[in-house]
Amino acid sequence: MAKFTVFSLLLVCLCATLCWAQYRYNGTHNLVVGRRGYNDLILYERTVSKSKSWNPWGKVSEDVTYPVNYVPPRMRRIITEIDAIDLIGNDKGGYAYITKGGINMSNVTIHFKSQAGKGYSFHLVIYGR
Repeated sequence: MAKFTVFSLLLVCLCATLCWAQYRYNGTHNLVVGRRGYNDLILYERTVSKSKSWNPWGKVSEDVTYPVNYVPPRMRRIITEIDAIDLIGNDKGGYAYITKGGINMSNVTIHFKSQAGKGYSFHLVIYGR
């Protein structure tokens, strides 16, 4: 009976460890929304970055809007995936939020914000059809 209990306890610990390892936090603040299809195009690509604030508790931020210029309704593309990849990592980069538009729409506004006293750097790619 004792061997069975020890074996069961080890099995439960192993399962818990494997489940935790699959979903553990990796220190990046990536924003990946949607799913691109086979024939989707890159509609917009840019590196969005700002250096840290002079104030140790200050934050820097920026809004990025796609499309940048007016596009006639018949020429608009539908957004299928938005990737904002944190280039700093190690839990020291900024955060990205969608504030307007988004997936299955023809426009999007993404707000980038740094942590207190730090900067940020993201590689932004917007896919669509």
